[in-house]
Amino acid sequence: MPIPDRYNKGYNLGVGGAVVANDRLLLVRRSSRRGRGNWQIPGGFVEVDETIEKAVIREVMEEAGVISQVKGVLGIRNRYSEDNGNSIYVVFLMDHISGDASPDQREVDQAKFFDLDEILQLPQIPDINKEVARRALSPNPKLLDPQYLIHATGAEYTIFLG
Repeated sequence: MPIPDRYNKGYNLGVGGAVVANDRLLLVRRSSRRGRGNWQIPGGFVEVDETIEKAVIREVMEEAGVISQVKGVLGIRNRYSEDNGNSIYVVFLMDHISGDASPDQREVDQAKFFDLDEILQLPQIPDINKEVARRALSPNPKLLDPQYLIHATGAEYTIFLG
């Protein structure tokens, strides 16, 4: 499935879910798009009608069949290239709620929980995902915690604070 043009021009916002269960991190192996064969945390683009935390929960469920819950923001990646514009990627630390890792067989062909030693031995894993694994599986990861508030208009919103 090709990436829609709207995600390749100007700005795009992506999310990734570092889902941890029993000291193991959920990774998926890409079978489509860029990064084919790469092991990485599940994730994707935020749609215009959803918040970042809803997007990451949706992406984890779609790609790996796992129900998860946002614990906090683990990190933010920003990059720019003249061809693709400005890209922001928010990495969330997430709790596993239920579900066995099961790939969607469209975007990913494998989904599995790994410990850190196993992750570092994977043949095709980007450095960013190695660093996410180290941080997500550390005993006390530093997080920006979600605070749920109500705007004066009555709309709900979330701010992540350290």
